[in-house]
Amino acid sequence: MVRGSRWFILGIAVVAQIASVSGMLGVPFVIPELRDAYHLSTAQAGALAGLPSLGLLLTLIGWGVVIDRRGERFTMTVSLLLTAGFLMLLGAADSATGVGVVLLLVGAAGGPVNAASGRLVLGWFAPRERGLAMGIRQGAQPLGMALAAAVLPLTAAHHGFVVAMLLPAVLALATVPFVLLFATAPDRSPASGGDPARTANPGSPYRHWRIWRVHGASVLLIVPQFTLATYSLVYLVDEHGWPAPVAGAVVAAGQVPGALARLAAGVWSDRTGSRLRPVRILAAACAAALLLLAGASTLLPGAAVVLLLVCLVLSVSHNGLTFTAVAETAGLAWAGRAMATQNSLQALGSTVTPLLMGLTVDGWGFPAAFALAGVFAALAIVAVPGPGRGAAGAARWSAT
Repeated sequence: MVRGSRWFILGIAVVAQIASVSGMLGVPFVIPELRDAYHLSTAQAGALAGLPSLGLLLTLIGWGVVIDRRGERFTMTVSLLLTAGFLMLLGAADSATGVGVVLLLVGAAGGPVNAASGRLVLGWFAPRERGLAMGIRQGAQPLGMALAAAVLPLTAAHHGFVVAMLLPAVLALATVPFVLLFATAPDRSPASGGDPARTANPGSPYRHWRIWRVHGASVLLIVPQFTLATYSLVYLVDEHGWPAPVAGAVVAAGQVPGALARLAAGVWSDRTGSRLRPVRILAAACAAALLLLAGASTLLPGAAVVLLLVCLVLSVSHNGLTFTAVAETAGLAWAGRAMATQNSLQALGSTVTPLLMGLTVDGWGFPAAFALAGVFAALAIVAVPGPGRGAAGAARWSAT
């Protein structure tokens, strides 16, 4: 395969991730229709929106083993087909409980695309350009959410919740042929040059605390990310009186620079030789912005909308860096399981966050929820490990 084709493979990984994300994480953008259709409170609808993440949590470790043993192409194909099939079952659900079961299955099916496509990119790109490549690939999450935010509220407003959620199913099915034809793995023989992702591991990276601290920081940063992902549209509708399609368009506008921020963060990490120092800086910026948003929501509502967009960008900018650091620390032999573990732990955070923040909104309002999310971002600054050697070897890209 020619050298330039690895960028085409990266493009396939991005499209597959967009399809998966728009299905699993699209529910928050139709919460108003979900509340009306099943007579739910904000907290109850938020809990339903978190169920795909619970499905993710329950199955991802098993999917990680499948990725390492059967490969990325097989896993991505099966995942996309199952995701589309389960989304189509929403039409048969006649109660909130039925919808919840289907959304749980959607999350269980859709999770491995992230880890599998990440492992695919990890294998094709060398350390000095991997931050950029993984930043582009991780940019698929905010792009998928931008697509969902732009299209799903408008569709749901005219055709209802079920029809809106069929759109990600169609995208997933359309992506499958490209995955089957082009998502080929690189030569997996050990490479020279000290690449931590290819160096053979003497054993499990989970014998070392470093990888656990990266996981922990990621989980803490998931709280502000999913607070904003779940409730930004609801905040604009309930507190500012915006129509849901307009609010969805604004949230979508915030996701596009979020994707670019992930790319920029990847380039930043490549040039500085550190994945995790930028994470600390981004976590601090996110914490400060969320606390300002909490205050502005009460005192300066007009400024709050601008701050909301800033927080949307900052809250997603770290993800590619922590994902890459986990994979490089684990090494290629453990990459599928390590990235699946990363996603599983993040899924735990994204499952609990909608319910926790829904209860906070119902009890104390949106400013309290934004302030609480800022506290979690501040805790992540402490959790990020300092300079040191990663479990997979001495590579400056994963060690600092």
